[in-house]
This record gives sequence, C-alpha cells and structure tokens, in this order.
Amino acid sequence: MPDVKDQVIEAPPLPASRVKDDKWAREERAFFLQLAELLKTQRGKWVAMHNGQVAESGDSMRQVLQRVRDRYPKTEIYVQLVDENLPVGKMLSPRKPRW
Repeated sequence: MPDVKDQVIEAPPLPASRVKDDKWAREERAFFLQLAELLKTQRGKWVAMHNGQVAESGDSMRQVLQRVRDRYPKTEIYVQLVDENLPVGKMLSPRKPRW
C-alpha cells in the first residue's frame, strides 16, 4: 500500500493579490459575528465597522457615512444596516444543471 505522503499534492501558491490583508472582509466578518448582540442594541440602525468594532451608528446610511468619513477620511469602512432580514446574494453554480 502506498504511503500517504506519496498521495499529498502541494497546492499552487496564491497570487499576492489573494494573500493580502482584506480589511473589508475582516470588517464584514466582525459585523456578522456581532450581529446577534447588535440586534439587541442597534436594531434598525446603520453601523460602521472599523477595527472589528462599531465606530459609528445612526438612523440613516448618509448620516453614518458622513460622520465616519470625518473621523476616518482615508480608511476603508464597512457600513451595514442592522436587521435580521439582510439580503442574501445567490448564484447558480456553473457545474450544476439549472433544472
């Protein structure tokens, strides 16, 4: 029987663009990790996430964006409505039939 080590195939290296730190993805992940708690305190409000924490919140997206731009003018910020019925994007896999 062949050794397991002989069956391991090394993965090709990822391009540098895929390896870089993605602040947007980190902030989005932080939002969804905190969503249950945010629903208790910020339901129906817009929140801006920065460094994994709520940096600003308010009743309108425009209000939150303006305040967060003033505080962090050159920083990528994730802004999301706190709601349990967030829209979800769906995409069909090209490998699966559409019937």
